Amino acid sequence: MKPPTPSSTNRAADPAGSDDSAFDWIDTGRVNHWATTRQHLVSIWNCGAPPDLLDTLRARLQRHFDDLDDLDATIKNLDRFIAASRSPTSLLSLFERDEAALSALLQIFATSQTLANRLIADPESFDLMRASDGQPAERKFLVDELVAELEMLESPNRAALAIRKFTSREIVRIAYGEFVRDLSPDHVGQQLAFVADAVLEAALKFVLRRQAERVGLPRRIDGQTVRLAVIGLGHLGGTEMGYGSPLELLFLYDAIEEKNESHREFVRQVVADVIALVSSEDAAALNIAIDTSFRPLGSEVVIGGSSLTARRLESEGRTWQRIKLTKARVVAGDHALGSGFLGRLEPWIYRRFMSRQDFAEVRSLRRKLQRRFDSQQTDGDDVLMAPGGRRDIELMIQFLQLLHGGDIKSVRVGSTAEAINALEREGCLTHQEGSLLSKGYARLCRLQHQLSVMFGRSTSCLPNDDLMRRRVAWHLGIRDEQGKSGDLERFQSQLRETFQLNRKVLNHLMVDAPSDEDSDSPQDFAIETELVLDPSPDPESVRQTLSRYALRDPDRAMLHLDSLATESIQFLSGRRCRHFFASLAPHLLAEIATTPDPDRTLVTLAEVAESIGGKSSLWELFGTNRATMQLMIRMCAATPYLSSILIEMPGMIDELIDSLLMNRLPSAQRLDARSIDLCRRATDIDVVLHGFKNSAHLMIGVRDILGKESVQATHRSLADTAEACVRRVAEYEQEQLAMRFGDPIGPDGQPAELIAVALGKFGGREPNYHSDLDVVFLYTGDGQTRRRVGGPRRTITNAQFFNQLTSAIMARVNRPGEYGRLYELDGRLRPTGEEGVLAVSLDQFTNRFQRGMAPLWQRLALCKARVISGSRHVRKHAGDTLLGILRGTEWRPAMAQEIRELRLRMQQTASEENLKRGVGGTVDVEFVAQMLTLQHIRMHPDIHATGTIDALQKLADAGLLPADTSLRLINNYRTLRRVEANLRLMNVSARHELPDRVSKMRDLAFLMNESDPKMIEALVQQARTSNRELFDGLFED
Repeated sequence: MKPPTPSSTNRAADPAGSDDSAFDWIDTGRVNHWATTRQHLVSIWNCGAPPDLLDTLRARLQRHFDDLDDLDATIKNLDRFIAASRSPTSLLSLFERDEAALSALLQIFATSQTLANRLIADPESFDLMRASDGQPAERKFLVDELVAELEMLESPNRAALAIRKFTSREIVRIAYGEFVRDLSPDHVGQQLAFVADAVLEAALKFVLRRQAERVGLPRRIDGQTVRLAVIGLGHLGGTEMGYGSPLELLFLYDAIEEKNESHREFVRQVVADVIALVSSEDAAALNIAIDTSFRPLGSEVVIGGSSLTARRLESEGRTWQRIKLTKARVVAGDHALGSGFLGRLEPWIYRRFMSRQDFAEVRSLRRKLQRRFDSQQTDGDDVLMAPGGRRDIELMIQFLQLLHGGDIKSVRVGSTAEAINALEREGCLTHQEGSLLSKGYARLCRLQHQLSVMFGRSTSCLPNDDLMRRRVAWHLGIRDEQGKSGDLERFQSQLRETFQLNRKVLNHLMVDAPSDEDSDSPQDFAIETELVLDPSPDPESVRQTLSRYALRDPDRAMLHLDSLATESIQFLSGRRCRHFFASLAPHLLAEIATTPDPDRTLVTLAEVAESIGGKSSLWELFGTNRATMQLMIRMCAATPYLSSILIEMPGMIDELIDSLLMNRLPSAQRLDARSIDLCRRATDIDVVLHGFKNSAHLMIGVRDILGKESVQATHRSLADTAEACVRRVAEYEQEQLAMRFGDPIGPDGQPAELIAVALGKFGGREPNYHSDLDVVFLYTGDGQTRRRVGGPRRTITNAQFFNQLTSAIMARVNRPGEYGRLYELDGRLRPTGEEGVLAVSLDQFTNRFQRGMAPLWQRLALCKARVISGSRHVRKHAGDTLLGILRGTEWRPAMAQEIRELRLRMQQTASEENLKRGVGGTVDVEFVAQMLTLQHIRMHPDIHATGTIDALQKLADAGLLPADTSLRLINNYRTLRRVEANLRLMNVSARHELPDRVSKMRDLAFLMNESDPKMIEALVQQARTSNRELFDGLFED
């Protein structure tokens, strides 16, 4: 029967009356609500289009209805779309000319009510959909289009409307490409991300333009204007977005005055306006939602300075933040700023070695994933979060990127699909693993896209009722044999199979140690591995096996091995810890066997591991980075000083790993900045400075025992650490004193400053791990303190202030505490020699030398003087003044004899074996350098250097010391100081003497990479004999 004619429809709203035969070409069995659907059909036939077009429409609908699963929604939406069109006749003519247009429209109507609503609200988007034919659009084209549109607008409301219309049109275009033209899920994710990029770029430019017109752009003192960048994270950053996925953003700025509140308010307002402009209250309609929860500077800071944010991440960032940033990219704003930020962080994100904190957090992640992979759950209602779901794949791939990205830059990509391909190309995944993960991930993405579009919101959860699940299966092409409905059983079976296969692959990637479920027999394990895995190992096997590793007490050693294999933290997997350690045991024991005392090494390693906790991560680190294992064993074997730091402060494992990561020791500026940052936030400065010192000493000591640094570099870094500590104590104590008595003011009305002058090895930047610190305290000038506003009224003289300050500094530095004293600050030195006077003005100190009141030994000491506190110009002035004292010295030949006698008196107070003050010790070399400096500096002012080695080199360069003599002295000095440094690491009681015990000499030889301890004795004796010979010859001249 033909559909009703236009004339009949004009005469009655219902041309067929109560007779349903007018629409008998429709299978009413596939319609859930026929009465409602029939009314929509009547409305369509009453649209006013010519009969021939309606005939064609009927024929086309009859042909396409078999390919649709929801005829109620399709017919309803078609009715609404025709009614919303400008000309129903033109629309039906289009359907007549282009059958594909009708087919595409019907599929969209049947797939998503949300998309149907968007097409009906904006019919022009149908033209865009057809014109694009679902093909991907270039990012630049999308950005330029929306930016140009918003440039013509002034009202935020109109701009927000334009953004919503643009987003709506583009989502329809992309959905058409995916669900009609079979665009791949990775291309869909990329296209959705590009749309988000365009929205953010256009919104940011719109807001900046309005803000500039309203209050002007912030301008820094150097003339630069504010720069803003938006970093995309998560699925946006990885260009793998879903429909309605929230935009995870990090906002950054640069080129503002940080102390200018109006500048800070400007950038905060820009962010607020962008979020308001882009966000939509209708979150259930696939509109844009903003997520700014990634806030490295704190939960209250929605936008931060790029440099500060980078520094905070580098110094305090955690593993989850590194994982998050693997997908980061610049999505809007100043690309140079954003790219610079990400480029700076790349070495931090993709570190070659992980710190203890990293591994503790990765361990938690791995435990969570492992539980999921081992789960017996077979059904998953959430394709994102179910075990083996999309999130598991993403986390596993990001984890692999972190592990391999330090060495392999090609795996540093944001998209999960691209990352899988890159990991496979580089051999980090097998072809089978990569293929299975790629297919599984694509299936889950496609399913999640389908769910979001069907239900009109970002979702990854399957519907609870079977009818809706059948619809999902239908749209995925999983249909029953008759093609009338989705095949629910086959759909759910395929989904379970996908989850299970994903879990299997991920579990294989996660667990690389033997497990109870493996089919390998115990015979396939090394005997050492079997002993660790065996709950009751055979005593004879224990003795036979462990004796091969030079362990004198195998039974006790087995107890320690069992302790190492036992996870001490209850909520961590004990099985995984034991299996990781079991696989590592042969290599670990082989390395321990190379140490001087394997039993002691094993005991110390057990103590360190117990203190650190999280042993499974430690063994995993050792298994993948043998250099770390070798370092730890070397440290446990012969450096009680370093191992005790780890035992007392297990968090210092970070510094142990950092020492392998860094190509050089930290600079003085970096150490100083680090100490400032720590003390700024400290409630207990003593604990903080002890931690800072131990952290630095651990890093320095590790590089020392690895032979990566020269003696000179090691000493300088130790000096820089001590210098930072003294400065922080001085600053802290001065503030405490100033709150009581006010700030010291000089005669010129300017603030008076403390001048700490380092002497001896501290001044020469050549102290050892336990060296005393020789410091003389001066101040810039006399005067009176000036009370602070609201502070106590009492004031004191500058002399009283700085003497009290010096006393407080010395007390705090020397104070025994939980971790011992910070340093031994030598208080025997006095700037005037008067008892009770701890600090004098610079002028008073200088006058003593100018008037000839200072003894020769004080001039000698000034050769190593180095100003370590005060403002820049004060330090320069004080340094120049002290150098002027040296250059003003009138050398007399008798001085050489006096210096020699002073050296010999020091020798008499030391044992013959003393490497410092004994015959030919390091003091011989230091006195030679100081004597020659004092002798020639008046005529050769450029020879001055505070360090002994530097001074000898400058003397030789100036022709004041034969080059061969200088070289011999330098080499001898390095030999003795290197021996002393290793003795300090060994924590021997006699810090300047070779040990009497043979075992300690073996330890020393081990640290110095010498096979025979007697070789060290010979080197030391040779150096001392040479030193005294050169010393005598130079002083006799």
